[in-house]
Amino acid sequence: MNLARVRGTVVATRRTDGIENPRFLLVEDCDQRGRGRNEWLVALDLVGANRGQMVLCAQGSSCRQTEITEGKPMDCLVVAIVDSMDQGGVDVWKEE
Repeated sequence: MNLARVRGTVVATRRTDGIENPRFLLVEDCDQRGRGRNEWLVALDLVGANRGQMVLCAQGSSCRQTEITEGKPMDCLVVAIVDSMDQGGVDVWKEE
């Protein structure tokens, strides 16, 4: 899994994925402190994340192992919203 920050939404009305009412997010890969790396992905949101939140993204074949995405052409999913994170016992991220 990768850490990412939600930066926006992506709207695609013509799709072949077969998922009803999907919500796609534009996410930026980030470090443990939420600093962006200028690497961008489009991810299907499964958890209701909002702009600015740090999230965990799954990529690759594991993205097709949920009830919603089984057998669908998905390569990136938002699977969790990060509440807090510590590194070596020191808090480095806390959701506001």
